[in-house]
Amino acid sequence: MLLSNKYRYIWLDFETTGLDVTKDEPIQIGIMEIDENGKIIWEYQSLIKPDKKTDELKHIVGFITGLSINDLETAPTREEILPQIEKFFGENTIIIWHNIGFDLNFLNKYFPSLKYHIKIDTMQTAQTIVHYAQSYALEVLIENIKEEKIFSQIFQDQDHGEEKSHDAFFDTKNSLKLFLYFISYVYELIHTYPSLVHIIMQTTDIIGEIFELKKYENTPKIAIKFSALEKMSPSNIGISKSENSIDTDSLENQKKYYIGNIPIKELLTALAANKNIILTFQNIQKLDIAKTVLNDLGIKNIGFTKEEQTINQETFQKFLNKGTFSQEECMFVIKYLSHLKKWLGVLNLNNPSDFKIYYYIKDTRNQTKYPIILTTHHGLFAAMENNEETYKDYDICFFDTEQRYKTYNFFLSSPIDLYYTLGILESFIYQQKVDKQIQGNQNNSEELEQFVNSFQIYIWVIFNESTKLFMKTENTMLSHDPIIEHGDFYKTNLLRKQMMEKKETLKDILSPENYQLLTKHFDQIQHIFNNVVTITKRMYGNGDFYFTYNETQKFTDRKEFIDIFKNKVIFFSNTNTQLSPLIERETKRSLQTIKTIPPVVDKIVNYITEQAEKDSEEISYFIFSPKKEESKKIFEDLCKNDINKKTILLVENITGGIGKNIFKAKQTKNKIIIWWYNFILHCYANKISFKEIILFNARGPSEQNILDDIKRYNISN
Repeated sequence: MLLSNKYRYIWLDFETTGLDVTKDEPIQIGIMEIDENGKIIWEYQSLIKPDKKTDELKHIVGFITGLSINDLETAPTREEILPQIEKFFGENTIIIWHNIGFDLNFLNKYFPSLKYHIKIDTMQTAQTIVHYAQSYALEVLIENIKEEKIFSQIFQDQDHGEEKSHDAFFDTKNSLKLFLYFISYVYELIHTYPSLVHIIMQTTDIIGEIFELKKYENTPKIAIKFSALEKMSPSNIGISKSENSIDTDSLENQKKYYIGNIPIKELLTALAANKNIILTFQNIQKLDIAKTVLNDLGIKNIGFTKEEQTINQETFQKFLNKGTFSQEECMFVIKYLSHLKKWLGVLNLNNPSDFKIYYYIKDTRNQTKYPIILTTHHGLFAAMENNEETYKDYDICFFDTEQRYKTYNFFLSSPIDLYYTLGILESFIYQQKVDKQIQGNQNNSEELEQFVNSFQIYIWVIFNESTKLFMKTENTMLSHDPIIEHGDFYKTNLLRKQMMEKKETLKDILSPENYQLLTKHFDQIQHIFNNVVTITKRMYGNGDFYFTYNETQKFTDRKEFIDIFKNKVIFFSNTNTQLSPLIERETKRSLQTIKTIPPVVDKIVNYITEQAEKDSEEISYFIFSPKKEESKKIFEDLCKNDINKKTILLVENITGGIGKNIFKAKQTKNKIIIWWYNFILHCYANKISFKEIILFNARGPSEQNILDDIKRYNISN
């Protein structure tokens, strides 16, 4: 048996009219049940007639789900299908699904009488054993793991035919595959690392109950110890200097050089032979392009300014033998062993519970000194502020220098997210609880918990008072006088004073490092609230919102900017042809066709439709569209012209996140992408090319910046 027979295991998926459970409705349901051996024993699927008139349904629904208005007009109602689905539910039912919160919201609202024991999210199980994935979307994960031996052994006899993605039943079966892959993979880890069985047996949540572990009950209980993860040595890989190399020793400190005459691939190749060099870019997309180029050159040991996720083996050893484990702790151990099995030297932490545990057992040694470090401007400024000694021997090549003041001032006025501070405080509580569990000592965790409760009230009060400022405006951002002592934040200020007094009492409770970190957060809050502040209203699921606060942007002069660098720094200009060129020669480039179309939706829709009719071999276009509503209108009109039957359409906020859409774009030759600036850079980092690039409604200074970056950062040819 794969699973305990104490429970019923069902999969549930809804297709809906939209993403907002307060407004949208389910229009299709798929349910499946398996037995303890992972075999499907019951299946049910049905369309569901929505309450709202079908002619009011968004055109996008048909595109995403493949369902037509005619299909739904004759579908049964929710009341009519209830008797068929009730049999799947009960006090011992476990609901399993991918990103399950979305579907449970619809289940609880539209089928409130249905009962179940607990849920399992295959998003979390996938994050535990699939590392450094481009996307954790269901279909992308299945595509990534389907060639693995474990996966093929489980599903070699389960061909489910021609179902398509976003059909509720097809997605249900894919989630089943992902879950059984996780179960089988854990059994394989147990075979390789027998001590894992004791971790699972001592887990108090559902993960500790669903495995069938009777045959392991006699496994000897000894001190649990796992090998350390081993990182690649940074000294083993590099490239030699050649006549085309650029030696940074020959360049002048703080001087600006023109690089607009040479594409990024050739420039990075010329710089790559240097050691102890930092290459810093305006954004993460350009950083990824540089990483792709360097990897193609055979340079795999690239460093980054973010903290490396390595752990202290002595602390980890104590953690492994602490007696009982939560589900999050058990999953963390499984993740660690999966890294060990796959020879991955640095942990891929990808959910909040990972970081809570990691902060307890992390290694605080200095970072490895890599010969080449990639970073964004923001990451560089943070590194200069926090890790000055680590990078003191490095030369800095500052790309996109025209943006230096903008990015530096954004860094200086970085917003505070009070929920992030709350997460840090909760990690302190976790550390104290684990210390108590391991050492059996008494600590003052109750006092810390009271402080955290007070901080939660503080967040609620300031958010409530911030909400009142936005009641008469549609804006999502506003400037406000200093919050401290301001009447708009009377209750906030009362609580702030209490919080500052209570913070001092934690000095003897927290470790010196944790108290210093907490003080840094509170000092930042104090500083921002003492100045003119920008308040930003940020949305998240189901129409909820929260606020971030930052000092209203200020500007610095060149001297103040230069003073942050103790290193040798060379500035690279993309556009200023009056500067000395870094490389004298002009390099010919293979450019993609760039076309500008007036900002009228009908014009671009007609143009694309005509081109698609002319050329059936390659329909490959990237449409720059900065306004999301216009992007949606272009998408809908192209669908009305049946363009989606000839090629794949990928659109911001409609067809998924960046990772999922990049995956789809790499899979097909024919594609039309409607997105903004950052996504084409993601495409370049993944060597995705286009027949034509169309600038739609991109007038003004940004248009020239886009053209420059298309020329410079296109490495797909």
